[in-house]
Amino acid sequence: MAEYEYQNSEAWNTALKLAATVGRLKIASNLKASADAQAKAFEQAGLAVALIAEGTGREGNAQVGLYRDARGALAQCRAWVHVLAAVTNEQDSVFGNELDLAEQCSRQLSASIRNAERGPAPGMGGGGGQGPLARPQGRGPAPAGFRPGGPPRQGGPR
Repeated sequence: MAEYEYQNSEAWNTALKLAATVGRLKIASNLKASADAQAKAFEQAGLAVALIAEGTGREGNAQVGLYRDARGALAQCRAWVHVLAAVTNEQDSVFGNELDLAEQCSRQLSASIRNAERGPAPGMGGGGGQGPLARPQGRGPAPAGFRPGGPPRQGGPR
């Protein structure tokens, strides 16, 4: 069982993997620009991890805002990985794992944002939903003798 709520978040776990992967990159270049690009990519991945962790403890617009900021940090991380590839004269496919993790995390955050904007599902105890046994609006009261959950019975007890 996770100690903190954010540890249950798929996006947080993916962003953490991304930060660890970017931090462990071994760059075979003595250029300061390559070290700077790696450091910036790592910094942005770490920022995304922190924003996701902070967002899991919030609700509503605050959560959505933090998740959007985390998506922006992931986009910047992805951009710095592309810069790293260009500076080291490598193909982007060399950093495919890092780019894939950033994309996966961004998609997970997009799904979380959609869910947060949509609100609670009807029947799940949220303010906007009806109860699970509520009748659809526009229909009158239940007819006399209405029994949910089974076929109508003919006659009395047997």
